[in-house]
Amino acid sequence: MSQEALQASAPSVREALRWAMRLLAVSGSDSPRLDAEVLLAYVLGVTRSQLPLHWERPLSAEAAEAFTALVRRRAAHEPVAYLVGRRAFYDLDLAVDARVLIPRPETELLVEEALSWARTRKGLVRRIADVGTGSGALAIALARHIPSARVWGTDLSREALGVARENARRYGLEGRIGWVCCDLLSALAGPFEIIVANLPYIPREEFAALPPDVAMYEPRLALDGGPEGLAVIERLLRQAPERLSRPGLLLMEIDPRQAERAVVLAKASLPEAHVTILPDLAGLDRVVRAVREG
Repeated sequence: MSQEALQASAPSVREALRWAMRLLAVSGSDSPRLDAEVLLAYVLGVTRSQLPLHWERPLSAEAAEAFTALVRRRAAHEPVAYLVGRRAFYDLDLAVDARVLIPRPETELLVEEALSWARTRKGLVRRIADVGTGSGALAIALARHIPSARVWGTDLSREALGVARENARRYGLEGRIGWVCCDLLSALAGPFEIIVANLPYIPREEFAALPPDVAMYEPRLALDGGPEGLAVIERLLRQAPERLSRPGLLLMEIDPRQAERAVVLAKASLPEAHVTILPDLAGLDRVVRAVREG
């Protein structure tokens, strides 16, 4: 079935899905069925799990046109999250668009580890910083689950902070999160009991090899980690000694290949801290964890 046929022949939901899956598979999608289902559910205003209830339902001309347009954009590698304007993260449903990096599942490890450490503090966590906040994913998740804390989210991009504010409003957290446009922690004074950061860590020379979904659409400011990928992380570590409290927790997402070097940098900046590397669910070194004792 051609694109034109999809719009002209009043296909069923099942037929539309099959058409989209074939087109996306040819275009190089790693998950053509998932992509097609998410887009079709979005157009129909149902959940993915509800699609089978509508298999034989004919697609209206308006729905077919909208679905065709979205599938064509996905075939050109535009990320699904940008197409539907939403991304699930931890227990959040976040608005996302091309102003912000799309939150990844591995970044949820920072939330889990921060919450675990906060529980040991028994309500004594008062100040948290999310450095390079982007969509506000980390700041909002931590504000929701650590009610004793005031949270600050920083970003160089005013456009990204606009998305973060929108997400915070949705969860009623405007009064507990401050958004600051600045370089890392440069505009904030410590101490912070928790500092989390998902900063750019892709080596600049590797941009040509990135998947087109990332290279063509996601903001380079949120990806470019400098020549070796650690330039921004290293600058944050230079700021950390004056801003991380005692006791305090610093968590930074990294590329697994950077683990050894990142540990060396963290120990040099925070020589009194206990520095470890945490693996993600795939067993890859993903997060630098530095704990200062009181």
